[in-house]
Order: sequence, then C-alpha cells, then structure tokens
Amino acid sequence: MKRSTLITLCTVLLMASCEKDPENNNTSPSNGTYAYVLNEGVWGYNNAEISRINITDGAIETDWFSQANGRGLGDVAQDLIHYGNKLYATVYMSNTIEVVDPATGKSIKQIDMGNRGPRYMASYNGKVYVTCYDKSVVRIDTTTLTIEATCPLSGMQPEQLCADEGKLYVCNSWQRDNGGNSIYDSTLSVVDIATFTEIAKLTLRTEDGTLAVNPGKIKANDQHQMIVSCAGDYDAHPAVTIRFNPYANTPFQKNDIAVTNFDLYHNDLYAYATTYDAEWNPSIQIFHNSTPILQTYSHILSNAYSININPANGDIYICNSPYGANGDIYCFSNGETKLRWQVEAGIYPSKVIF
Repeated sequence: MKRSTLITLCTVLLMASCEKDPENNNTSPSNGTYAYVLNEGVWGYNNAEISRINITDGAIETDWFSQANGRGLGDVAQDLIHYGNKLYATVYMSNTIEVVDPATGKSIKQIDMGNRGPRYMASYNGKVYVTCYDKSVVRIDTTTLTIEATCPLSGMQPEQLCADEGKLYVCNSWQRDNGGNSIYDSTLSVVDIATFTEIAKLTLRTEDGTLAVNPGKIKANDQHQMIVSCAGDYDAHPAVTIRFNPYANTPFQKNDIAVTNFDLYHNDLYAYATTYDAEWNPSIQIFHNSTPILQTYSHILSNAYSININPANGDIYICNSPYGANGDIYCFSNGETKLRWQVEAGIYPSKVIF
C-alpha cells in the first residue's frame, strides 16, 4: 500500500493493539527464540509475506510463510497478531484472514472476509476482533476459526482498536465524500463486548477543546489510559497524540510529541515522529516517553514504518521501509539502546510480533 511518500502521508496505515490477555501467549514455540515480521508488500502485486527472525542473532527466514505453503500471503498484509497458539494476519486487498501455525508457518485456515476490507485486530477472552472498511468490527471464534458476529459502527473507516475492561475502543479515521475529497473523523467508537454493540462515541479533543482529527493508532496501558495517535487533516488540524482514562472522567491530555507510531513497554511510551521537508523528504526522531533516543541512527531510520518492543526484555525493533525496496529490521537493546543487529526483511516490513 505504500506507493510513495506523499501517499504515505495521506493514507493511514496502522498497526493493531490489544489488552494484555491471560489467554494470549505472546511467545513462540521455541521459548521466545523467534519474532515474526509482517511484510506488507506492494498494492496489486500479491507479494505480502511473513518472515521469521531468530531474535538472538537476527538470522531471518524471509519467505517463511510462502516456503511453508507454496503460495504467497496475498495482496497488502495489514496486521499480524499472536494469540494463543496461532498467528493471525489480515490481508486487506485479498479480503482474507490467514491463520498460521507459528511453529511451522503452515496455514491452518484462510478465512474469507468477502468484500469487508479487514484492517486491524485485537484479542480478548478467546476471540479475535477485526476492524473492517465496511464500517464494522467482526468477531472471530478462535476455536472454529469462523466469523461469529458483526458489529456495525457509525463512524468513518475504522483502523486500530484495543480491548480494555470488557470494551473495544475503535479509531474512526477518514473517508472520501461523493466528490472524492478526504473528510476526517475525530471519534472513538466504544463497543460493549458482552452485547457486541456500539454503545457510545467519544469525541477526541486536546485540553483547549481543539478537535483531535483522524485517529488511527490506539493502545491501552495497565492504568486503563488510552493513548491515541491522530494523524490530523494535513491542513488546519495538525497531528496530535492524546491520552485519557475513559473510566475516571479525566480530561484529555496532549502528549509532548505528536507521534507517528508507537508501542508501550511497562507503560512507557516508545515512539517515533516523522516530519517532511518542502520536497517531502522524511526525517524522524525516536523517543522514550518524551526523551530523544537513538539519535545516532535517526538519519538511517528516516523511512521508519513501525516500532515494536519485545515484551520479554524491552528490546526495540524498528522496521525501516524505503520506497520500492526490501526493508530492514533494526534491533536495539533496551536501556543501553545499542544496535544489537540489523537484517534485511521483505517488501515494506510493517510490524514485528513476539
């Protein structure tokens, strides 16, 4: 889906988040030896892939999924999660969810999503929840691997979601009007998991009442705070990141940094912020909370496409995905933030999971 820097600016490509779940065993069959990389691929080329990395030394099996199955993953991989003893990948243009054995890479089942346009996933109490561009959340039963129910949403195109305290919080992002113009939402849909219905919409604002526009990325920390990254409308409303606790009736708080992408580790924020010059050349800053880190590597990582933290040890993984070429995975040690290893992955690596 990433066809040019300008299109990347105007298209929200996001990664999923879910509440810590006692059933969600985020370790590989080899006691945490492996991480899995989602390679998005190029729109229309049917070349999405899942790679597997040995996290000790960075040795990579780039075509891990296709080698195991004799076929590719599909057209534009959007999200990847590890839940229970399975991997789940949404493949947006192919309209499928691929369920994969993390030990072998073999496909367990390919779930047909019709023309829904599956985007991002969260797991909760034995179910996987999927946002779809038909403006719905779909519930997948992880035993039968079938679509169990659908919850219509009243916002614009849904992107990332997270699960917390029996509810789903879904980012309503943007869409095109009848004239082909981009219009932007500023709400989260709240879905009650027990009844699987949308029960509320939260309008996102900063402390001064300004709308936070085009929400796309969301995670919940252990204090039930929601951290939401809003991409803005590339005009009057700039990008902004806010946090709030929906249960404590606290006001929205604006983060010091408008982050492009982020992850959480022990409630700390690890993020990068991408900016562009007049000729759309990108540059980034990487942060731990509000403190800049990895400044020596910023120029190398100007095409950062994701940041993910190994929940077992806090190591930082950054996918760097330049246009039209294979991307690289950089692994930095937690604390010292030194480069442990770097490895070339597939086309547009967009997420690392553990």
